[in-house]
Amino acid sequence: MKAVSSTIERADHELADIHEEVYRLEKRIEIVRDTVRRVAAERSVSDQRVPWRPHEPVRTARYQLGGHPLRTNPELSARVRQSLNLETKKEAEIAVRAVVDALEQTLLNNLGIDGFSLKLGGFGKFKVRHTKPIARRVGFSGETVITKRKRKIRFVPLGMLRASEPGE
Repeated sequence: MKAVSSTIERADHELADIHEEVYRLEKRIEIVRDTVRRVAAERSVSDQRVPWRPHEPVRTARYQLGGHPLRTNPELSARVRQSLNLETKKEAEIAVRAVVDALEQTLLNNLGIDGFSLKLGGFGKFKVRHTKPIARRVGFSGETVITKRKRKIRFVPLGMLRASEPGE
């Protein structure tokens, strides 16, 4: 009987710790949201440049985001870690994954819209393009086949990427 009550007490303490950590993470998220709102308001009011490094280091949660694993380039993770003043490589990978997931979800949500474009200033633009079915003649048989409708996403580089392309 004592073993059952001690197990219940231990589980109760673990649950309290989890609730405390969730509360702490919610507070952290609210602080980041307020910072983003403040910077966005300052940016819209004046033409001052937003400082490259935030006043307070931005922290990400110590849990993984859902979905499939993302293999990130070590150089990319290191640059994100350095620019956001993150403590661990894992936090940088989570931040990169969050951005990639947000881009992916935005494109998937607008995949049905022909001509939709998602522009990342100075980096590039993703364009959704729909192709109509086409009647084509097959090689030697002479048979006519209608191709399927396709939706393609094209990336157009901008800024430094475009300038570094050969031939332009």
